[in-house]
Amino acid sequence: MTGGLDPVETRRRLVLVGAGGAGRELLAMVRSSPRFLADQRIDEVVFIDDSGERPGSPAPVVSTIDAYVPDSSDLVLCAIGEPRSRASVVERLDAAGAVYATFVHDTAVLLPGSSIGEGSVVYPFVVVSTDVTVGAHVWLQTSAVLGHDVVVGDVATVSGGAALLGGVTVGDRAFVATGAILRPGVEVGASARVGAGSVVLRRVRPGSTVFGVPAVMLPGAAR
Repeated sequence: MTGGLDPVETRRRLVLVGAGGAGRELLAMVRSSPRFLADQRIDEVVFIDDSGERPGSPAPVVSTIDAYVPDSSDLVLCAIGEPRSRASVVERLDAAGAVYATFVHDTAVLLPGSSIGEGSVVYPFVVVSTDVTVGAHVWLQTSAVLGHDVVVGDVATVSGGAALLGGVTVGDRAFVATGAILRPGVEVGASARVGAGSVVLRRVRPGSTVFGVPAVMLPGAAR
């Protein structure tokens, strides 16, 4: 047997779950990342979606989610933007035995000592500083900045232009909206939501929603 890998055997399909707006956006990012495509040996990108076929889709829809049977060489990314919905879909994919990619756009900056979990998506121009830990199935959207020692839990979303300063912790399934700023050391609890443009100066309780400058909890938002 000769050394090296057979390129035919190592080429694979990237399966994007959800063919809506977030899925089409992710497809465009993948196609604009030749380094990712080459490193992962991707030669085809397809969708699976509970709506089935979508006329005019920029990539074929090959299955519904529940009918999907992973091929041995498939890599999967969940293209569902809302964290709780994404978590539910990931449970279904786990039950099917899905194997996940980790997508980092070619223009993103990841400094040494940081890690990105499986199934996560890092958009263009994101900056991840040193000793940052990002969980599984997280979305870091365009131009988000994560300072040193930030921790982001599983299935969270950090939206475009948000800034998580040093030592910030974001819990599982939390959502940080566009342009929010979290001061050093702030903790955002699991399933909490931070409104767009907010400046967070103190701990955000799990399940609560905060908004404003400085951010305050919205009435009736805690669960």
